[in-house]
Amino acid sequence: MQFWSVEGAEEILGKRVRVDRLDSRTLERGHTKTFACWIWTSDIANIPTSHTIAVLPRGAGRVDEMEGFSPPDRRVAPPPATADYTMLIHVDRIEDWTTPSPRSSHSG
Repeated sequence: MQFWSVEGAEEILGKRVRVDRLDSRTLERGHTKTFACWIWTSDIANIPTSHTIAVLPRGAGRVDEMEGFSPPDRRVAPPPATADYTMLIHVDRIEDWTTPSPRSSHSG
C-alpha cells in the first residue's frame, strides 16, 4: 500500500517512465491485487516486466541503546530478514503518438 500513489508507481517503474494518472479502478481500492495507471515513455522497452520489493520488519537494523550514549562494544545491528514480494508488470494497451514519417510522392 505504500506505493499506492503516482509517486509510488514512478518509483517502481523507474526514471524513464512518467505516470500520468492512476486508473479509476485503482483509485477505488476495491482490491489490491491489481494496480492500473496511465504512463508516458519514449520507448516501450523502458517499462520493466517485474519489480521486487523487500519489506523490512519494524525496528530492523537498530541496536538498543540509551539516548546519547553509544554502546561500549560498538555493536552493529544484525542484518534484518526481509520479506520479498515480486510484482509482475503488464502492458495492457499501447497508444503510439509518434508522428508518422511523410510518404514520398512515389508511394501508393
